[in-house]
Amino acid sequence: MRLRDYINCLDAEGIKAYAERCRIAPSYLRLHVKYASKDPSVSLIKSLTWESEGCVSLAEVLEHFGITENNSTSKVA
Repeated sequence: MRLRDYINCLDAEGIKAYAERCRIAPSYLRLHVKYASKDPSVSLIKSLTWESEGCVSLAEVLEHFGITENNSTSKVA
């Protein structure tokens, strides 16, 4: 499941609980995580994956934030 879809399917209590498990504020989850408006820390990426209890994979979290091989902007020397 895509991370945004997972967040969208949560009710207010679910968002609060997921945010607490990830050690972030519910408002941060709703704004910055859901819309990938800030670059996440490695620990947040891991938490978003682990605390979704199997609903969202690491690959899906990385893709949500544009952290994939296909989206990298590295230069070839």
